[in-house]
Formats: sequence, C-alpha cells, structure tokens
Amino acid sequence: MGLSSRAVVLVPAALLVVFWAVRARAAEGADRADVEVVPERCVAHVITAPLLTGDGSPAIPVRINGMAGAAFLGMTQESLGVFERADMHYPVGKALPVQTVTGEGRSYTTMVDDLVIGLGTAHHINGVMLGPFGEQKIAGRSVLGVLGYDILGNYNVLLDFPNQTLTLFKESGAPGCPPVSLLVGARPYAAALMPDVRGMDVMVQVTINAVPIGMEVEPGSNASIIRAADAADAGVGPPELANDPRSRTDAGTAIVGHRHRFDQLVLGTLHGAVLQADVAKAAYNILGMDFFRNRTVLFAFPSRMLYFSDPQAPTGTEMAHSGLSPAQSRMADATVEEQP
Repeated sequence: MGLSSRAVVLVPAALLVVFWAVRARAAEGADRADVEVVPERCVAHVITAPLLTGDGSPAIPVRINGMAGAAFLGMTQESLGVFERADMHYPVGKALPVQTVTGEGRSYTTMVDDLVIGLGTAHHINGVMLGPFGEQKIAGRSVLGVLGYDILGNYNVLLDFPNQTLTLFKESGAPGCPPVSLLVGARPYAAALMPDVRGMDVMVQVTINAVPIGMEVEPGSNASIIRAADAADAGVGPPELANDPRSRTDAGTAIVGHRHRFDQLVLGTLHGAVLQADVAKAAYNILGMDFFRNRTVLFAFPSRMLYFSDPQAPTGTEMAHSGLSPAQSRMADATVEEQP
C-alpha cells in the first residue's frame, strides 16, 4: 500500500499463553495424530483464536479501540487496516496510494490505540483506512478491519481450516525440537516464501505448463487470480478461455475475466494439482482461499516457508458465506456468472 509500517508484536496478557504445548488434533481421514507433536519447550508467545467464517476467507474475533468485532486476515496487506464506521473514530493522517488486484485507489494513514487478539494486546499501531464495509456481519460480529503483515509476519501462522482455529506462535530456539512443519501433518507439502516488490515474504512460485509464475499467497481472497499475460505465457489465451464461464473480481474497482481450470500445477513439493483461477487483466497474481480451503496451512514467516496438507473433511462447523472480502485492500471478492 506504500505505507512503511513497523513490526507489531502482540504482548500476551498472562503467562499461561507464553508457553503452550502445540498439539495436532486428528481430523477424519487426515494424516495426523492426536499426540503432542511440538513440545512445550519448543514454542513461545502463543496466541489462539477461533476462525469465524467456515469455508470463507478467514476472520477472527478482535477488539479494536475497545470495540468487539471481527477482522479478516490479510497476509499480503502491509499494515493493519480499519474500516470507516459511524461508531468508531480514527485520526486521519496523510493520503497514500493503494494498489489492489483490480487497480489503484487512495487511502489515508491512521493510528489505532489498542488491538486485542485472544489474550494478546498491542498498542499505538500504525494503520490505514479501508473505507466503509457496510452492515454485513460475521458470526454476529461487526467487521472492524483487516490484520496485516505488520502483525502476522512476525509469527508462524497456523490456520487449521478443518478445525476452524488460528494459532500464532514463535519458536523458542530450544535444542532438539522437531520441525514445526509436523503441525500440518506427517507428510506436509512445502514451498519457499519469497519477497514481493515491497519486501514482504508472501510470494510463491507455481509452475503451469512448465512456465513459472509468481503468486501472492492470500486466503483473504475468495478466489485465485492469474494475470491474462501470465496465463497466455503458459499457453492459456483467448481461444482456450472462450468457453470458460465469465468471472467478476471486485477489490474496490471491478475487472471481468474467465474462470479457467489449470491442470498439472506444481507448487513446491506438490505436483499435479488442479487450480481453478480467474484469468483477468489483474495487477498481480493471487493464490487464494479456493486453494487453501479445507487444508491445514502453516505460514512460517520467520523461516520463509509455507507448509500445507491435503484437503481434509471439515469437522462439522457450520459453513459461512465464502464471498465476504473487503474492498480497498489487496484481497479480492470474485464471482462467476452462471452458464446458460
């Protein structure tokens, strides 16, 4: 977004959450065990929260400036973003340009006094205004903002979508600890996280038809998006898209493209995967929630690695609307037109 943000670390409110034995809970049909896989001495500074959105883009309970609500997780958003609300007051700072997947916009810097996630608290956080979100709610909670890389990038971010939980933690550095990738499963897939143009480690390299393509990892986008130029380089141009359903991607402004099935995708140690992605004249590529849904995913930002499982059966959590995704951020809300 063009804002130079400082790292934000949540301070645990009680010693009980400083050390925590990270356990892998068994999911039906999953390659996991109901045993302690990362001992207590190996992890520190643990914050946990429930995921509120079912199969939708991940959001968790938060409290911002004393108001309880919900916030989306935005791995690729540089700073904490807050939505304009009549019942919340934020100081308006300098104007700054905003680059979303669909185009450019303008926003303003601001300052958030207090942010509470679980038992963790941060104070005096640089942020950006995201404009209004409307009256839509998540699990009965008003949507207050988007947690960005300035917070999430300091942690290992474990998203257990089948069990609907978020865990933020750091490695303690104790000797003889097992790899944190075991939290995903006994045989996790792995891919390197690479810096984007802003220096944030949120990029992965995927290969489609033997052509490498850089994609930003963003479960906050409900769809994956591939630039038309990159798709054409991989052999998917107008003739191949002609019979695909049309799609509309909205992230402040809207672009129209086609939803295409890409076969034989390679991402790190995952080979031969299928990816449904919207091909459009986008500003950059996104690997979105449609790929991460029903997986256990570890964004190991401190070690610049991404680990993920195969899709797993949900544990029965009621599924929420998957299209909620805020405009004026780097996320995207994509819809597909019904075929006649």
